Amino acid sequence: SLAFTRSAFVAKRRNYDRPNWFRVGLAFSTSAALWVLLFKQHNEDVMEYERRKEERQRKCTGCS
Repeated sequence: SLAFTRSAFVAKRRNYDRPNWFRVGLAFSTSAALWVLLFKQHNEDVMEYERRKEERQRKCTGCS
């Protein structure tokens, strides 16, 4: 009897011949946005690392 029960989450079969271009575009744009945020954060982290490195070098040369 379980073989003939219908899932509440599937109302119709998917048609793979005609993709949902809105969902495809949404997936690609989300991925692109995440990559942009990743590169932006990386650049900010590198700049902060360089700033702290210079600050640390100034302290070391001043104390000797």
